Amino acid sequence: MQKYLIKYLKENSESELSKKYIDFLKVELDWHIYNSERHIANVCHRDRKITLKQKITDLYKYSNALLSSNSVKESDKLNVLTAVNFSNKNSFSDFGIKLYSPIWSALGKNNISGNYTSLKFHLKIQNLIRNEDFYLYLNKELHKELESYQSHFIEQYTKNDFRALFLSTDEYFYSKYFIDVFKKMDRPSFVFSHGLPGLYSRDVDHRADYLMVWSEKIKNNYINAGFDKSKVKVIGSSKFANLPKSKILRSSLTDVLVIPISSANWHQYGYDNIVLTDKSMIVLYLYQVQNVLKKLGIKKAKYRPHPSVNKEWIHAFLDHDFYICDQEDLQTSLDKSTLVIGSTSTVLFEALMNGVNYVVFEPKDENGINMAAFKTVPPFDGSEKKIVIANDETELEKVLKFNAVTDYNVIFEYIQDFDEDVLKELIK
Repeated sequence: MQKYLIKYLKENSESELSKKYIDFLKVELDWHIYNSERHIANVCHRDRKITLKQKITDLYKYSNALLSSNSVKESDKLNVLTAVNFSNKNSFSDFGIKLYSPIWSALGKNNISGNYTSLKFHLKIQNLIRNEDFYLYLNKELHKELESYQSHFIEQYTKNDFRALFLSTDEYFYSKYFIDVFKKMDRPSFVFSHGLPGLYSRDVDHRADYLMVWSEKIKNNYINAGFDKSKVKVIGSSKFANLPKSKILRSSLTDVLVIPISSANWHQYGYDNIVLTDKSMIVLYLYQVQNVLKKLGIKKAKYRPHPSVNKEWIHAFLDHDFYICDQEDLQTSLDKSTLVIGSTSTVLFEALMNGVNYVVFEPKDENGINMAAFKTVPPFDGSEKKIVIANDETELEKVLKFNAVTDYNVIFEYIQDFDEDVLKELIK
């Protein structure tokens, strides 16, 4: 029995080109199916309203790119096209790499690569995603038109001598499309993992030539999931640098912050293992934590949902006398908190860096499937003994009563220093 519409459409397409573009547009097609309900934050809807400020910002970036379309010049550095907004982007120049962002993912105000044809392509894709109906995505003439643009990008990027492509994921149309462009140019593409993976699957981030990860442990997790070890490279983290070697963690019930599981799953990660997440799970998660905290005499707690979830939708389900929706920036919130209770999230490490204990609360069934219907992964699956983990309310109450504290040093097993030499070996 067929269980996934996009797979059916891809397999039954009459042309190889259409199969290719249905695959390229897979996530964007999924949005028509899964991303249309109130529990999804407005900012994540495909047809979200674009603010006047954003329109002005985009116009400025596009104008800057068009007016300086010939600004990519020969130098002693290697030109690289990046859709990754590195926190240390200025340091790339020190080791011989000049970063340019594409007009289809413009970063900052300067060094934006693009011309009129590139902008026309980008605006066409944006209109397709925001405004067009599902069925138009399947149009053969559209696929031919998108394919015809590739010759333009190959010519433009070859002229600009871009030696590599940097991406933060390979899931979306732009990533798949331009990985294909760079393959035809015989230039490498790189996906930079931007957080602690909550999913290890060969269906995600496998298309680029290289997957750049934070540590050897994360690399081994990918290899265990079936990735070719030669394409997974440890680059370290540019976001987290110069971490203190030790830190005493705050850990009390005075000011508790809850990071609930995200119940917003607006696309399928693969074609075969179809996961339908019950949107009420984020509410159930918060109810369970509240039940435990009230047993321990706690009368109030903050909660901070994933940005993809509509806060107003969640809040309508909650006890307003107990839960306060955290509106502060993450850094400020962590600085004030005395304990974080949360699910699978990179916030685990951000909490530890900010000197506050993080207790993982990750309810799962006997097969290791969590409330979002995904299999738990290291280090949240119980395999990492340095992290305090509770899998049900009884366990959570116990670890909170005994004030169990996660070992700060676990950070160094999952985050290594950024090593630019890895890139020097791969980009020629």
